[in-house]
Amino acid sequence: MSGPGLVVDGRFGRFYRLLDWPLRLVGLNLLWLAGVLAGGVVAGFSPATVALFALLRAYLRGGSPRAWHDFWLHWRAEFCRSQLRLGVPLLTLWVFLFYLLAARGTPVALAVAVPAVVYLAALIYVPAVLAHFDVPATVAWRIAALAAWRAPLWTLGLGSALAVLVMAMVYALPVAIPFFLPSAPAALVTLVAARVFGTFPTSTHSPHR
Repeated sequence: MSGPGLVVDGRFGRFYRLLDWPLRLVGLNLLWLAGVLAGGVVAGFSPATVALFALLRAYLRGGSPRAWHDFWLHWRAEFCRSQLRLGVPLLTLWVFLFYLLAARGTPVALAVAVPAVVYLAALIYVPAVLAHFDVPATVAWRIAALAAWRAPLWTLGLGSALAVLVMAMVYALPVAIPFFLPSAPAALVTLVAARVFGTFPTSTHSPHR
């Protein structure tokens, strides 16, 4: 503890910074909901999600972003291009879901389920890629697929943890949904993605500052 501003260092400092996260995630979740609604839900989903991941990346890197200002800055910057970079992959996921439902109870369902799972493993990383790298849509998708392929155990663990976290909120603590979904899962994805991206060659792509 030092200085007139009561700065806490060491293990206690890390503990107090950890305590900031629940309130921070609540604030980010409410911003995400506002961003989704501001875009008429369908058009607002992608820019709000990219803005959420951009702020999470800034926080995890030790920054102090101005949550309200920076969220809407990212939201406006991403409103158009995120429809392609994130919206198209999400629409493709609905195509897989449609065919899975149409083929349920038949051998075709397994043939659809396997590529759907592989696709979902890569899709998990897409918002984090868009927050981390300033790249076109096709490059972002390729980086997401590369991340899933380079770190299969991390990806498997991440997918399992996300499923448990979401199911726990839905079935055990639904009151937490408006405050921590999707901000808490997004924080987990951002944390794992930063570790996976750190294994990429430094010359591969230029990250955002």
